[in-house]
Amino acid sequence: MGSTELLIVLDRDSALPLQQQVCDQFVALVRSGRLRPGDSVPPSRELAHQLGVSRTVVLRAYELLRANGVLTARRGSGTQVAAREELPVPAERPFSRAPLAPQPPRPTDTGHALWQPWEPPPMHRSGGSLDFRHGTPALASFPVARWRQSLSDALSRADATSLGYGLAEGSPALRTEIATLVRQSRALTASPESIVVTNGATQAMDILVRALVAPNDVVVIEDPSHTVLRQIFSSSQAAVVPVPVDEEGLRVGDIDAQVRAHGHDPDRVRLVYVTPSHQFPTGCVMSESRRRALVEWAHERGATVLEDDYHNEYTFSDSRLPALAADRHGGVVVYVGSFSKTLFPSLRIGYAILPRHLVQPFLGIKWITDRLTATVEQEALADFISCGAYARHIGKMTRLYRQRRRRLLEALYEHFGAGVRISGEAAGLHVMVTLPGLPAGDEARIADRAAGLGVRIYPASGYYVQDPPSEPTFLMGYAALPTAHITEGVALLAAAVRETAAPRPA
Repeated sequence: MGSTELLIVLDRDSALPLQQQVCDQFVALVRSGRLRPGDSVPPSRELAHQLGVSRTVVLRAYELLRANGVLTARRGSGTQVAAREELPVPAERPFSRAPLAPQPPRPTDTGHALWQPWEPPPMHRSGGSLDFRHGTPALASFPVARWRQSLSDALSRADATSLGYGLAEGSPALRTEIATLVRQSRALTASPESIVVTNGATQAMDILVRALVAPNDVVVIEDPSHTVLRQIFSSSQAAVVPVPVDEEGLRVGDIDAQVRAHGHDPDRVRLVYVTPSHQFPTGCVMSESRRRALVEWAHERGATVLEDDYHNEYTFSDSRLPALAADRHGGVVVYVGSFSKTLFPSLRIGYAILPRHLVQPFLGIKWITDRLTATVEQEALADFISCGAYARHIGKMTRLYRQRRRRLLEALYEHFGAGVRISGEAAGLHVMVTLPGLPAGDEARIADRAAGLGVRIYPASGYYVQDPPSEPTFLMGYAALPTAHITEGVALLAAAVRETAAPRPA
């Protein structure tokens, strides 16, 4: 290895002798594969100079490492990493400072786990998938050729400036197009200066939490809600308090009582997360009276409302409410959107529309996090929108999703009768389906049996922190499934339900 520097950091405030620290870190480097059998290690004089210690410290460390079979010295070849299958495990020794390490998942105040397992990967089979995964758009229908043209145009216009570090807030052209989109589709008037482009909606939420929430503050979430969002909020070491949702959305009048019931002061609430246009996962739409009540509550408590408009382009109802942020809110609402569902998830372009007082704090965190979102893709997206390709794609997908949604509802009623309860059919890319007359304990068994028949559905109970459904309830996404696969999948689901509900032999 010659004079190559090793990543060894000594803690001079530790009670552990320096030579032992050097030994332990050499072992760690070998275990991680950064030092491999046969690699030369720096001469003792060079390593001592690198670490700022006396040569005696390094010589003693090398002696210990050779004695333990970690290093070997050969005449004419210097000191090398020995070929050895097993390495000694460094003994536990006290440190004066706690090392940085991932913390274990923290439970909610009610004892339910905030951190849920990741969902399984998509199911594939020959002839097509029968995976009712929610949140996956019809990627096979994406206009790849037109997108490739926008990318090509963006690259052909690129110069040294646009290929370098750009603006943390994002491409001016894209922010202008986003401002037009939300004004037209969500009745939200926003200046490009209030918009920051992010790496997906998830980054926008993460930055907002970092900007607003300190340890021991309170974040209010909808119950049920997406587990990933709970993980984001929990990482701030805030208290995450679930508040129930009903057919009108978040029960705003219950916020104070729920916060107090969890042992916290409502004045410590810094953030309230809502999905008012299509609640995840129930699909309900927040009523106008609840929207007004939420904004008033946020003003009184000095809290910020985070509006996640994750399915903002797809609605199948004649009546459509504007975005919550479109109403006069006095700077308490942050609107977050993305192009993951409307275009494709791997694009990883989202955005936040911020009140004026949050723009600079948000930008500061964005800058130190990753400096900027990829610029060529932003310019390509701006072109894709400005040329009309985006609007054409949304129109085409809305017609396609309407057709697939109708087939799913028809199939569910055909197989389960009028008693099946379906919510969320007015918008979005999934519905929530409750099967009546069965105990809640059958939910996991039905999902397992359906998977055995080649159909994947998603139990809803895992999205609830409190009071999960009393009957088997599932999220069923339909956007990525052709109608023939929807028909086949629901028929197999019905077979799985019959098999699960059949009397078991004594």
